[in-house]
Amino acid sequence: MARIELKDWPIPLENGGETVLETMIAHGVPFPYSCASGDCGACKGRVLCGEVAHDSATAGILSATERADGYVLACRCTPKGDLRIEALDELVALPAARRQRGWVVSRQHRQGDVVVLRVKPAKPVHYLAGQFFYLKFDNLPQRAYSVASLPGADELEFHVRLVEGGKTSSYVSRDNLVGSEVTVDGPHGHGYWRQNHGGPIVAIGGGTGLAPVLSIIGAALAANAHRHVHLYYAARVEADVYWEAELAALARQYPNLRVDCALSRAEPSEQGPLPRRYQRVTASLAQDWPSLAGAKLYIAGPPKMVEAVAVTARELGLAARDLHTDPFSDAADHKLDGAFTSGLRRFVGRWRRPPFELAGLATQEG
Repeated sequence: MARIELKDWPIPLENGGETVLETMIAHGVPFPYSCASGDCGACKGRVLCGEVAHDSATAGILSATERADGYVLACRCTPKGDLRIEALDELVALPAARRQRGWVVSRQHRQGDVVVLRVKPAKPVHYLAGQFFYLKFDNLPQRAYSVASLPGADELEFHVRLVEGGKTSSYVSRDNLVGSEVTVDGPHGHGYWRQNHGGPIVAIGGGTGLAPVLSIIGAALAANAHRHVHLYYAARVEADVYWEAELAALARQYPNLRVDCALSRAEPSEQGPLPRRYQRVTASLAQDWPSLAGAKLYIAGPPKMVEAVAVTARELGLAARDLHTDPFSDAADHKLDGAFTSGLRRFVGRWRRPPFELAGLATQEG
């Protein structure tokens, strides 16, 4: 019987040969994890004292250098004896997910083929800013959508991009959707706002990845109106900018909030209410932030954008524990959840040094 001590957790844990993560779960420790199968890397920790036996499945996530530095996947390692370990993230007990009925109370079509839905669950839901829910209409495929509204709201706001040929998004595009019943399952995801961090926040929302970012910065500013927050709203062309007036109003309300719109495929044109940056969001990030040390970076959007930003953030000195991502797809070429998830696992497997976290997954497909 091995003894596991977790930094910042007051009670030692007994391990009877199971994995470190299984021990944490059995003792009610809110150790961060997601897939629990060695694919995502969310349960990375660092051994401070002792040794573990690694499962061979960790090879795609942990590099030899990381192992030498003491990094482990809690779901794929077992103690060889007494062990002291630390989590790379805050130990936060996430709200319990539950499945219940809900109803669409409003539907608004925005430019860029985006529909903004407001759903009222049968019972109030406790969630953290930045988490996502699964929605299921009628007998259609279940889809995951991040919440744009703030925790504590009676209604849940979702931003849904309409995908050509998508079964669920075609249903959402109906004019008579208001009043329709929907199954709400959640909350889920680890891409939530870290409340214990007092430094600056940098947030990047690509496409409808703006939704969880709105929840995160809204909650952070409501808690501290003087917090320094820099939001990048990443889109391809002008026609994809669907939430500009609301962001401009938020920037007027909070003087310490800076909002830039980064258009990757557009030519310079007339300015809108938000400043325009006609380049990829990674270029804007590098120009504005010589160093990201001490900041928290939240990213939500297409996997390629998230991956590119993660690389840039690493070069700018962002600590591993300060990057929180929510990659998803709302593109037409991701037709199957399984195919997308497999591709995302390969993408996460290329994050080797430092050990960035896959904090959440929202497959916003049609």
